[in-house]
Amino acid sequence: MTNVQSENCGYGGMIAASLLLLLWLIPSYSPEYPGYGMSATLVPNLAAGFILLLALLGLTRNMLKARRLSRSGETAGAGAASAAGVAWGHLLRFMLPCALLMPAMSRLGFIPSGVVFMLLVQWFCGQRKPVAMVLVALVPVLTVWALMRFALGVPMP
Repeated sequence: MTNVQSENCGYGGMIAASLLLLLWLIPSYSPEYPGYGMSATLVPNLAAGFILLLALLGLTRNMLKARRLSRSGETAGAGAASAAGVAWGHLLRFMLPCALLMPAMSRLGFIPSGVVFMLLVQWFCGQRKPVAMVLVALVPVLTVWALMRFALGVPMP
């Protein structure tokens, strides 16, 4: 598999994952709109839509580049090199916590699942300093919770 092919597979996977989020996970695990404030699905839908847009742009860029190269008769050069160094396991380590975040929020609540999610992602990135891990896990989660709950009036799970 070439680098371009592996990138296209990655973009395709991100497109499929974001469509899964938009069409099933977010609507299934979000609370009903209470009629005031902002809908609980707005921020997750925006994030998943942004991921979908970026993946579509990357896939389009690769396809246009391949089309341009085939018209000019050139080879892909570095893009045709073997993609033996592509770490699909690394991508899976990030996608698994992302996929489990919404179900965990509906069962455990926003704060515990958000903190565990942030700790897992930091661990996978190589962060091993406990104080930094706790601060990075707690501060954003509590800030988002406080903003959603008190500033925007959205009840959090």
